[in-house]
Amino acid sequence: MKIQGAPPEIRSGILIASDPLVAVRRWKILSGRKAVGCPSFFSIPEILHAAGMLPVFPRPGEEFRLLEPLMDEWLRFAEPFPKGLEEALDWVESVAGWTEAVSGNACTYGALERSIRFYRERDFLAARFEARCGDAKDGFHDPAALRLILDSGRFLSVETHAMLLAGILGQKPQEAQPMEADHDRDPLLFLARRILLARKP
Repeated sequence: MKIQGAPPEIRSGILIASDPLVAVRRWKILSGRKAVGCPSFFSIPEILHAAGMLPVFPRPGEEFRLLEPLMDEWLRFAEPFPKGLEEALDWVESVAGWTEAVSGNACTYGALERSIRFYRERDFLAARFEARCGDAKDGFHDPAALRLILDSGRFLSVETHAMLLAGILGQKPQEAQPMEADHDRDPLLFLARRILLARKP
């Protein structure tokens, strides 16, 4: 798992991950789609991804200043402290409606289900990567590089981030943990429940 010994495409991915400006600009040029600036607390990027947009979470300061001109839109919804599932679902649906209007693409159930799966796979790979990097036997002891690779998920597409993690781990992204069998049939409801659980005092 040493970066110096990684294949060229992995080293290239790490270099891109080290520069948010290059990463976002490259994604926009290659995809022809919109990048959306998000507040750090926004917990359901799957909605933006499902409509073909790139959620970007710039840090305040210099990074924000550099990325601001590349953002096509800014998500200005304040996540509520929902009193119940119905309120959380209403909020998720309002974000989905805004996303459709901005992107020009329908936020379909099928697209949302795929996005949820992509993010779950990426999160699974990130957890495996972090755990493996803590194993001295792997010989990967560059804390700055480890933080950079994990942190790059704030501005890389979820697919690119998963491929980067999977390449370093030596596995394919689709080998990641599948969604559980009892996953909600309604992806909007699934996201609403996540907000409700995350915002509990």
